[in-house]
Amino acid sequence: MKKLILSLAATLAAVSLLQAQEPDYRFGKVSEEELRMERYDRDPDAEAVVLCEEVRTYYLIGNQFTRMTDYFIRIKVLKAEGKEYADVELPYVFQRENYASLDAVAYNLVDGKVVKTPLKKQYLFREQVGEEQWLLKFSVPEVREGTVIEYRYRMNSDFITYIPTIVVQHDIPTEYIRAAVEIPEYLRFNIDTKGYLSLDMQENVIAGRIAGTNVPYNVREIRLEGRDIPALKREPFVWNRNEYRSMIDFELSQLALPFTQVENFSSSWKDVNELLSKIDFNDNIHMGNPFKKEVDAIVAQKPAPRQMLHEILRMVQSHMKWDGKYRLMSPSPNDAVKRGSGNSAEINSVLMAAVKDAGFDVVPILLNPRSMGRLPQMYATLDGINTFILRVTLDDGKFAYLDGTDPDSDVDLLPTDLLVDRARIYGVSGDVGWCDLSRLAPGNTHINMTLGFDPELSVHGRITERYTNVPALRCSSAYGDARSEEEYVEALEEEHHIRIDSLTINGLRSAHLTQEFTMTREPETAGDFIYLNATIIPFLTENPFKSPERKYPVEFDNPASYTMQGVLRLPEGYVVEELPRAARFNAFDGDITCFYMAQATNGVIQFNMRFNQKRLIFLPEEYADLQAFYGAVVNICNSRIVLRKQQ
Repeated sequence: MKKLILSLAATLAAVSLLQAQEPDYRFGKVSEEELRMERYDRDPDAEAVVLCEEVRTYYLIGNQFTRMTDYFIRIKVLKAEGKEYADVELPYVFQRENYASLDAVAYNLVDGKVVKTPLKKQYLFREQVGEEQWLLKFSVPEVREGTVIEYRYRMNSDFITYIPTIVVQHDIPTEYIRAAVEIPEYLRFNIDTKGYLSLDMQENVIAGRIAGTNVPYNVREIRLEGRDIPALKREPFVWNRNEYRSMIDFELSQLALPFTQVENFSSSWKDVNELLSKIDFNDNIHMGNPFKKEVDAIVAQKPAPRQMLHEILRMVQSHMKWDGKYRLMSPSPNDAVKRGSGNSAEINSVLMAAVKDAGFDVVPILLNPRSMGRLPQMYATLDGINTFILRVTLDDGKFAYLDGTDPDSDVDLLPTDLLVDRARIYGVSGDVGWCDLSRLAPGNTHINMTLGFDPELSVHGRITERYTNVPALRCSSAYGDARSEEEYVEALEEEHHIRIDSLTINGLRSAHLTQEFTMTREPETAGDFIYLNATIIPFLTENPFKSPERKYPVEFDNPASYTMQGVLRLPEGYVVEELPRAARFNAFDGDITCFYMAQATNGVIQFNMRFNQKRLIFLPEEYADLQAFYGAVVNICNSRIVLRKQQ
C-alpha cells in the first residue's frame, strides 16, 4: 500500500510540474522563462517567434449588426532583425471601423528584474492611405534583442459581410495559436483553407440571442488550435508566397437578414457573370470609344490585324498612363481619359472600346495577377478577381491577347504578373470557362559572340543578343527604367562582368529585341596561363536552390530557351591546355535540358550552350532532382577554358 501511495504521489507531482511549465497565455502574464529565452529550438535561425496568438471574430446583433474581432499576440524578439515586429500597422475604413481597448507593452529583463514599458496613447498615429482607407500605426517602445512584445485590441466594424482572413502561418515560427469565428445563421460563407499544413479545425453549432430580446438564432462556430507552426520561409521562384501560407479565407455566399429577401452571392461562375452584367463592369466594357478619330486614322492605313492591334495599343498607352493599381471595375473610365492616367480597369476598358471600334470581336478575360494569388478552382468568386485583360478574335479564328498597363507590353506579350495559369473567360460558365495564359509568350534568348585577344591579352570582340517575348519585355523595361543609357550600360557591364565600348539596341517595346555591343573582359591570369569562364560571360554561376528541402512548388516565370554560341580566336603564342568536358543533361522527361560543348581547331575555340525549360511548375517532391539538375548546370558554367603560353 505504501508503494502505491508513493507511486500516486509521484504521478501527481509530475502532473503538477507539467501544469506549472505550461505558459500562461493571458495578457500581462509574461514569464521569466520567456524573457530568458535566447533561441527557438525548432528554428534556431529565427529572428523572432510568436509565443502566442489568439483571435476571435464574432457578431453582436441588436438594433444593428456589428462584426467584432478580439486580437492578442505575444512575440519574443531573438535577434536585432526581429525588432521590426514592434512596428505595427492596423488597417481600417474611416467612420465604419474602429479600434478600441488597444494596449501594447514591452517586457525586458534588467538586472534580473522584469521591466514593463507600456505604449503611451500619444504615440498612436493615423495615416490615410486611400479615399476611405486608413492605418492605425504604433511602435512598441524599448524593444531590443531579448524583448517580449505584447499587444491586444478590439475592433468593431459594420462590414458584416466580410470576415478577415485568419493567418495561421507567419514569416516567423509560431509556438501556439488559437482562433475562433462565430457566424450567425443569417450569413453564410464559403471557407477556403490554404497552405501545406494540416489544420486542426472543428465546427459546432451554438446558440445566440438577439440583444434585448428572447429571440434565439443558431451560430456556426469554427475553432482552430495549433502548436509549433513553422515559419513560411522566403524561397526563390514563387509567384505568390501567400498561396502557400496556411490560412483560412471567408467569402460570403448568402445573406438572409431578418425581414429581408435572401440574397445569394457567387455560387457559380454563371452567377458571377450575371452579377457583372448588372454593375459598372458591364457599362465600362460597352463604353463608347473616346479615341474615335485616332482609331479611324489607324484603320484607314489598312495594316495587318496584329499590326493594327499593336498600333491601337500604343495609341491608347500614349494617352493614358497606368497608375500601378489593378482593378476590375471603375466608376468612370472617361474621367481617366481626361486625367491621362488610370487603373487597369480604366485603361483596358478604353482599350477594349478602341479595339471594338476597329471591327474586332473582344472578350474580357478575368484574372488575378500572379502576385495576388490564383482564382479558386473549387468555387466561384467575385471578390477574388482583381483585373481583366482582352482576348481579340482574329480573321483566322485565332486569338490575340492585349493589356494596356505595361508600356512595354505588346500583342500577346503581357507582363509576367498577368501570365496566370488560371483565368476566366467572361460570359462563359463551367469548366470550359477556364483559360491558361502561362504559355502565351515563351521566352527565347540567343547570344552570339565573336571574340579574340588584344595585344594586352584582354578578351575583345562583338556580342549580339536577340530576345523574344518575355526577355524582350524585360530588356525594354530595364532600358526604360534606367535614368540614362549610361546607367543601363553600367548595369549590363555588371551583369556580364565586362566593359562595353559601344551599344546599339533595336526593337525596344516589341516582342523581338536585339542589342549589339563591343566588349572587353580582363581574363584571370597566372604565370603562363590564361583562365576563362566556359561561356566567357556568365550564364548561371550559383545554384538558386540552396535550401535542403522545399515545402511548396517551384514556379518559373515562363517557358524559356537560352542559346549561347561563341568563337574565340587564341592569342598568338598560346595553345589550349584544357577545355570543359562536353555535357548533356535531360531531366523530367525532357521538360528541362542542358547541353554544352567546346572544341578547338586551328587556333580557334568554338563553344555552344543550350538550355531549355518547357515546364513552369515543379512539385515539392521533385525539388531534390531540380536542385541537382541546376547544380550540374552551375558546375558546367563554372568550369574553365585554360590557355597556356608556348615555351
